[in-house]
Amino acid sequence: MRIKTFLTAGVLALTAACSDSDDSRGSGVPVTPLLERYELSSPDSIPEGVTFDPRERMFYATSLQGGGIVKIDAAGQESVFHPADNRAQVGGTKVDAERRRLWACAQGVDGGDSRVWVFDLDTAELSVEFFLGAISPGGSCNDLVLDGVGIAYVTDPANPNLYRLDPDTGSGAIFATDPRFTDVTGLSLGLNGIAISPDGAALIVARFAPPSLFRVSLPDGDAIVPVTLSGDTLPSPDGLAILAGDLYAVSGSSVSRVRPNVDFSAGEVVNVPQISGLSTATVAESGLYVIKSEVVNFVLLRPIETPFEIFRVNIDAFEQ
Repeated sequence: MRIKTFLTAGVLALTAACSDSDDSRGSGVPVTPLLERYELSSPDSIPEGVTFDPRERMFYATSLQGGGIVKIDAAGQESVFHPADNRAQVGGTKVDAERRRLWACAQGVDGGDSRVWVFDLDTAELSVEFFLGAISPGGSCNDLVLDGVGIAYVTDPANPNLYRLDPDTGSGAIFATDPRFTDVTGLSLGLNGIAISPDGAALIVARFAPPSLFRVSLPDGDAIVPVTLSGDTLPSPDGLAILAGDLYAVSGSSVSRVRPNVDFSAGEVVNVPQISGLSTATVAESGLYVIKSEVVNFVLLRPIETPFEIFRVNIDAFEQ
């Protein structure tokens, strides 16, 4: 959710456990399974975004308050990746493990420009910075997703736009725009989470208010259609993630599984309550992990319920 305006999966399948039994770099060192839960040390960071680097087996969590980014290893050891400096509210984030990049949405504070940062994942140096206002006046960023060649697609909660950013050329452009992306409240609660369909044929984007999903065709963005939903009512979606062909939408106190049809134009929703204060999710070693960030309480100036944490969702609960 944009600040300006506002769980166990069980044992991994045997085949997955076997494939993870040796270090991915070929050292032969046994690798311990990821934990069910990772408690974050900060009492006030409001860690909105979460992503996972499969190569180093590292989670990354952003901060809406302070703008820092921390990393948490598989054993739960936390360290600073990008220090907090109060220049931005850092939200959605994604790892490009192949190209060793960390992407992050950096909302401007006190009227500052909204940007998308691209860090060198291994050195933590800022290598590329996109100024969204240069692409579209008042451009902002909530979340992003990466395609197979490292191009980013970015949601704008304040404007009815999706952006396409190329880190190799440093160029950015509006990829798709549609008045249906705009929320009806006037509070910049439009586009939030974003994912790519398993076949790579479409982007799936979430509108927070009213709760909706849209299918946007790739590679051109010309065909934009609402995803027809059945089953449970979809709560206002924040982050999106795809696991085993299903879409998972994170809301404040629930996670919804959307089981799609072949072309992702329709899906059946199963909603499972969770603890409150959630924002988004990431896939890590065949598990779905969500982050407790307390965004809503932070926006509404209500007491923050800590600790912040990253925890694994019980996928079996969606079958009951």
